[in-house]
Amino acid sequence: MEKAKAVERDLKRFDEATASFEKTALLLGFVNLFLAIWVRTSGLQINPGSAVGLGIAGFNVGYAIVFGPLIAVVSLAVLISLLHRRGTLKDAVTGTSGNSAHLSPGDKLALANYEAPGSDRVSVWVNRLWRGFYYFVIPPAAALVELLRYCDFVPSESAKDGGFWDRIGSLFFTTKSWEIRPILPDHALEQASNLMASLPYVYAPLQSWIELGLVLLSFGLAWHAARKYFN
Repeated sequence: MEKAKAVERDLKRFDEATASFEKTALLLGFVNLFLAIWVRTSGLQINPGSAVGLGIAGFNVGYAIVFGPLIAVVSLAVLISLLHRRGTLKDAVTGTSGNSAHLSPGDKLALANYEAPGSDRVSVWVNRLWRGFYYFVIPPAAALVELLRYCDFVPSESAKDGGFWDRIGSLFFTTKSWEIRPILPDHALEQASNLMASLPYVYAPLQSWIELGLVLLSFGLAWHAARKYFN
């Protein structure tokens, strides 16, 4: 009887850990998706609060570009931490051998993400695809979008006519963009002189390589998190 009650308590903790993970994943997915849309949408770039009728003084799209990849990495680190807690609770319920013979059918379903053997394959894959995309694809994809937008930075007006590879060379292989407020060439944004004057400082090439490293790290963490969730 005591063992059954202990298992019941552990299952309750597992359900709570699962709910906590899913709520957090939904929130962080939205944050990363919003940042990716923000850095590519001129109206929002001028004032991120304009979408909800608010003004945010001193906070502009440059911060989303610069800190977006870091936010993606932190988001995935949080998810991995929650998944580790969830996995530890699952091991506590099933034991180190993974034996679930003492559990009810409903308990087994909860531990298996509600994927029963013989379930409708279409439903299973639809469930996996939307969760996998929202939880684990959006953060690294957003980081990549933000890195590409970072690569639009130029150090001066004279560099605005250069192509993509000219900007890559300037940001990654020269010190032209060290400790400067960069220019973000964009017809809509150029009408907002206050925005251009308040973009955050960049410290290329060091910062450029850090941004690239964060994007690569986000892809690795996303893969690790997805494996922990679906296995």
